[in-house]
Amino acid sequence: MNWTKTRSWIYKNLFWLLIIMSLGILLLAGSNYITNLWWKDVLEKIGIAILSSGVFASVLKSIQFTGIFKEEVGKVMLETDFIKNRRDLPDLWSKISKIIYDRKFKKISKDLEQIILDNYFPTNSKFYYKDYFVTINIDKINKDFEVSYTQTCSYDVIVAKNVDEITLTLETSITQEDDAKSSTIVNELEYFTVNGNPQKTKEDPETVNNKNFSRYFMDIKGKGPHKIESKYNRKYSLKNENYKLFRLNHFTKNMDVAISYPKDICVSFFNIGLIHKFDPVHVEIENQIYRKHRKSLIFPKQGFGMSFEKK
Repeated sequence: MNWTKTRSWIYKNLFWLLIIMSLGILLLAGSNYITNLWWKDVLEKIGIAILSSGVFASVLKSIQFTGIFKEEVGKVMLETDFIKNRRDLPDLWSKISKIIYDRKFKKISKDLEQIILDNYFPTNSKFYYKDYFVTINIDKINKDFEVSYTQTCSYDVIVAKNVDEITLTLETSITQEDDAKSSTIVNELEYFTVNGNPQKTKEDPETVNNKNFSRYFMDIKGKGPHKIESKYNRKYSLKNENYKLFRLNHFTKNMDVAISYPKDICVSFFNIGLIHKFDPVHVEIENQIYRKHRKSLIFPKQGFGMSFEKK
């Protein structure tokens, strides 16, 4: 006897078996074969209970076969409001991503899920940038291969829902080796405005008197969006590294870059970590580089770079 096939047959025909069994017990309870009233009452209750189970099994199986039960449960589990009200979204994401990564890259799935959760999910972000416009005007590269330029930035800060106050962080880093003329370094914040109003920034005590690296903080109140504008004056040596990197610290939607330079300098533009690269525009204009990014988001740690050469 094949028990697997028998069990499968019983499961498929469970409804009819329960109905037949319940009717048989009810007929027995109402027959003259049982004369004891207590047994009649017990058998009658058992028959009704089994009959109810059969009806319930029939309805449940009918729902299962029509797909209604599965679809409704799926709707509840995937409903946006249901997901929004969960308090374990990071854990839920980790479990889902682990299943996805384990299928192909089991040995590195844990590293993948943590990096993506920490760096590419806005779990800790209170704002993002929109319509970011960077203008870099290169004045000259002198005979000592020192570059002088100004950099202006204009962008909107879009604040997250239910957030009334944020802190912007402005960081600038200049890489210059000890054998270069460190005294020539200029890294000055000329102005910083919020919604057209000049602001006083707070410099991180750790970067005070550090010409190579600076960090400024600005507390901004209100739901926004806030219009931010800033300008830096910079000068430093390119002897050890003839390039400049511009990385963003927050998610950015839409970005334009305009670079101008003298005729005796060659400037090359390159993308940093982008899935969708910057598109070149106005390529016919000499001694200027224009790029725009519209196809997707720019993620934290992504951006662009420039390399310099003298003709």
